[in-house]
Amino acid sequence: MFDVWFDGESVEPVVMQQLETKLQEAFNLPAAKAAVLVNGKSHRIKRGCTGDEAQKLSDQFASWGVKVRIEAIEHAVGSSAPGEVPSPNTASSTGSFTLAAAGEIIPTQPRDTTPPLVSTDHLQLEDL
Repeated sequence: MFDVWFDGESVEPVVMQQLETKLQEAFNLPAAKAAVLVNGKSHRIKRGCTGDEAQKLSDQFASWGVKVRIEAIEHAVGSSAPGEVPSPNTASSTGSFTLAAAGEIIPTQPRDTTPPLVSTDHLQLEDL
């Protein structure tokens, strides 16, 4: 199984605008969801797909002038017994489009654990 990631950091703004339109047309995405995908950050665009599906998505994005990253993932625990063939995905690779959950950790990005700086200059103690 594979995950397909889109890293928007290295994509030019003109290409990002075109990509937003292409995503809306190809995947029937609302403008708001397409805008989230082209905000310049890293997003998982397809989770747990076959190698063929991942390659099709990669080819489709390449035709739009954008590269995606394909990462191999381990099978989920209890998803199928050894020797058992998982059921095929009935959705078309271009018809199903998923986003990573909000707040999900991106495995390829370092996690910043430093606390934010908070200014307390405006606070005062009041006598009761």
